[in-house]
Amino acid sequence: MRNFFFILLMVMVLPVSAAKLSTVSITYDYLSNDRNESKAEAEIHAIEKAKQRALENAFGVDVSSIIVSLDKERSIDGELINDEDFFSLGSTVARGEWIETVKEEILNIYHDGVLWHVRVFVEGKAREKAGAPVDLHYAFINNAHDKQNRTAYYDNDDIFLRFSSPVSGALCVYLVDDEKTAYCLLPYMGSTQGYQDVRANKEYLFFNSDEDREADEYVLTAQKNVEHNVLYVIFSSNKFTKARDRKGGRNWRKQPVPRNLAYKDFLEWLSKNQTADKNMQVRTEVITISH
Repeated sequence: MRNFFFILLMVMVLPVSAAKLSTVSITYDYLSNDRNESKAEAEIHAIEKAKQRALENAFGVDVSSIIVSLDKERSIDGELINDEDFFSLGSTVARGEWIETVKEEILNIYHDGVLWHVRVFVEGKAREKAGAPVDLHYAFINNAHDKQNRTAYYDNDDIFLRFSSPVSGALCVYLVDDEKTAYCLLPYMGSTQGYQDVRANKEYLFFNSDEDREADEYVLTAQKNVEHNVLYVIFSSNKFTKARDRKGGRNWRKQPVPRNLAYKDFLEWLSKNQTADKNMQVRTEVITISH
């Protein structure tokens, strides 16, 4: 019995090993959303957002942090978070943390007469906050032949999703617009379940009726000169419940819109699922739609 307690004590005092450091890197295209932004400010913001995007790509998004950020903002002024902060949330709540910068480089920068366009490369050491994420591959594109992810679109552009996963699971995709409404792009409007089944190691091209006759095809629209939308890619190796969204109507162009719900209700649904399912991963992509 004495020896037993000695061994137990040794186990208790052993230090818990820190999360393993990973090397993360990304080439990132930044478009400023403020015409008064200076060149120096645009370069700084581009580097910051590139780091956050690299973390998100590696470790996913913590949805509960978005809810906390929104609540904090409301508690300050009693209103919804402003557009700039709201859409930056998509790349500031990664489930990982930046530890050390290995390389930062401005690859290209130019001004189009209104806004700055900056391409940067960053590489660094990072660690995950929780869990080991599945290595998902996806790209939002406006041409079915494209491979590279696209974040800048024009009014009336088509949008497709190229997706693959090394494990089978359940997938859904939502788009959140300027009006803080979350639209379900996947599963399609005719589905009664909350997810799309995907098979391991198969590349899918969603929103394309040439590959799937049941597919809904989508066209991006903008009423203002520039609008920001957030795309949510939600994946788990487990099935999950459907959000309480409602049937979509038609937009101002009399085009049908997908099922939808308020952004706050969407986040609450997503947070509950992410809390209950350690295998659920969330990725976000902030896109601009211009006239």
